Order: sequence, then C-alpha cells, then structure tokens
Amino acid sequence: MMNELVIVFPGQGSQFVGMGKKWFAAHESVRERFRQASDILGYSLEDLCFEAEPKELTRTRYAQVSLLVVSYAMYEAAMREVASRGRKAPVSAMTGHSLGEITALLAAGAVSFEDAVRLVKVRGEAMEVCAADGSTGMIAAMGMPVADLEKCVEDFNAEGHDVQVSNYNTDTQTVLSGTLDDLKSMTSYLEERDCRVAKLNVAGAFHSTFMATAVPAFVEAIEKVGFTEPDVPVYSGVTGRAYGNASEIKDALAVQLTSPVRWSGVVSALADRDVRLWIEVGPKQVLKKMIAGVVGEEDVLGLDEDPERAYQAIDRLIERRRSEPGLVGLCMGAVAATRNRNFDDDAYTEGVIVPYRRLQELDRIDKDELTDEQKRTALDLLFTIMKTKQVPEAEQQDRVRSILRRTGDSGLRPAMGASAT
Repeated sequence: MMNELVIVFPGQGSQFVGMGKKWFAAHESVRERFRQASDILGYSLEDLCFEAEPKELTRTRYAQVSLLVVSYAMYEAAMREVASRGRKAPVSAMTGHSLGEITALLAAGAVSFEDAVRLVKVRGEAMEVCAADGSTGMIAAMGMPVADLEKCVEDFNAEGHDVQVSNYNTDTQTVLSGTLDDLKSMTSYLEERDCRVAKLNVAGAFHSTFMATAVPAFVEAIEKVGFTEPDVPVYSGVTGRAYGNASEIKDALAVQLTSPVRWSGVVSALADRDVRLWIEVGPKQVLKKMIAGVVGEEDVLGLDEDPERAYQAIDRLIERRRSEPGLVGLCMGAVAATRNRNFDDDAYTEGVIVPYRRLQELDRIDKDELTDEQKRTALDLLFTIMKTKQVPEAEQQDRVRSILRRTGDSGLRPAMGASAT
C-alpha cells in the first residue's frame, strides 16, 4: 500500500452552532482567520458560528462561508501543530464535497484566503437568492444501486416530471434535486421499489439546473479571482479527476452549481492510488463515514473528532515513508527501469552516464535533507536521461508523476517537465 495522505473538506450540511470553537480558543491563527473573514464579510463570523440560532447559521449565505473559514483555519492550525513536532505532513492530494472543493483549492495554494472568502460569499448569496421561493429541495435515496436509481429517475421523468441526480455520494447513496411536489411523488415512487428515502434539510435544489439563475453572479466572481496551479493535486467533483491547471479550475467551478457532485468517482479514483490515510478536516464526519464505507474505517479519520489521533496517524505515516526510497532513489530506479532506444555511444555517455553519476552524488545526501532545488535537479537529470534513451513523452510524464506522488512532492515544478505534475 502506498503511504499517501489525502485531505478532504466537507460541504454545506456539516455546519452546526459552536463549530470550530475549541480551535478558536486554542489557536491564535484561527482567531486571526476569523478576524480577516469578518472584515471582508462585514459581520462577526465569531458571533455567527458560536452564538447564532441554528436556523440562521443554516442559511446558505452564512453556512457556506462559515464552513470555508472554519475548515481552512482547522487545516492551518493542524499543519502548524505537525510542524511544531518537527514533521511535515506528506499530503499527496486534496478534495472536497461541493463547497469543500473550494476549501481544498485554498489549502492547496491555488487561491488566496481573501479571494476564497469573497468567492464563497457570492456563491452562497447567489444560491440562496435562487432558491428563495422555497419551491425546490433535495432528497437522499439509499440502498439502491446507482444504475437502478438512474433508471427510476428516467422512467419517473418520462411522466412529465423533472427530478435530477445532484450528488453521486456512494454506490448506494444518491441525492436527487427537484421541485418539492416532484420530490414528494418521487419519494413514494422509490419507496414502492424498496428504496429508503430521506428529505434533506437544505434550502434548494443544489447541483441541478434549478440553480441556473445563480450561475452568472458566481461566474462573474470566479473571473475576478487569480487562480494558480495547486501545490498538490486537487480532485474536482465535477469531473472526478485532478485539476490540470488554473484554467481547468475556473471552467469546472463555473458549471459546479448546475452539475452533479461526482463524489463516489473522486473517492474511487483516489482509492485506486492505494491511499494509506484519509483525514476529513472540518466540522462533523459526514465524508469520513462515506469514505469508510469504501476503504474501511481504520484508514479514515476526522480531525475535529480527535486531533491527537490524527497527528499520531500522520507521525506513523511519516515513519513508514522514511523506510521507502526518497525522490533521488526513485529517479535512479526509473533510470534502471526504462528501455534504451539510443545506440549512439557518445550521446549515451553524455546524456545517460554523466547525469546518472550526478544522481548518485545527490543520493549520498540524506533524503530528508534534500532541498527543493536539489529535488528539481534530480528530476531534470531523470528527464535528460529518459530523453536521451528516447523514452516516449507520455511514459516520461507518467514516471515523474508517480515519483512526485509517492514522495509527496507534487508541488515541485521540474524545469524540463513542468507539465509532469
């Protein structure tokens, strides 16, 4: 099993009055984020999160931005705690459910805190206005395989209804959006087919075409944000894949409000990487329960539920990683594993033997003492060798991506292979 750590952030529905209070009391960095956000929002986030009535905090315009700030502040505080122990959390990927995806982009360095708060403020307000008439909502269908449920939706809609799949949460939990009247009829339709149904306490038909009027304001806000490539891969709930560049982030977020959340696809893609540890960072453990159903409970933790257990799990993960070859060792292994197609002796000496000797020199340095510049040098040497050996471009990129993923260095940008991450 690969020693990878994935951080996941929750979406709307995980909020509760008092969320983040113990983190606020214990960490100055959390208090500072609350102050910064309050200045941007024009109201006290502290009062909203700790003193407001549940009905007020549940409003979309408040729940979303509150969850963003609380979850990200928790993440920052946790990473500082890990660093204070002389460690660096080996985060290999991040993702989030709906709103949580923006928190993941923030944590991965793809957007500034100020821009993220402004963006989510607009997102929540636009979605609340869109659903203000109270005529739409969402239900969760449980216990029915996705393909069967999709067939039920298709057959139901053939009778003149408009119910849409809005969340693919697990193989047997799917969320539907529609008008309240259609959802009431759909509930009976599904229950007659032995499917359990629960009405969700949300204010509208999120992640469906019923949110179309919220899109223009959100897209306008997106265009004002200077996104950059994430430091670690962030998986999109729209596509189920990791973002490739900043342009992809804007494109996916622009359709996020009216597109279904493909959460089960994201979890499946990450599970295929044999992730060792998943940590949900934010209030409650909604995502933890979903993920545990796929990968097993032992591999999934909730930071807010038990911070010390999460820190200890990170410590154990770091220790296991130390027994693995470092980035330079993996580069040397990749050299040995690639086939040579260049039989020009002089070119081979210059482009393979000489760079490999430089890799051997770098390998004498303790892997934990390597600087980012030395790691980039090692990767560039590997690219030189593979190019000389006439390794196909796609294979070159795949090998480097694999190395960066295994070492937790996905944020590195080797000069000769900038697209490798």
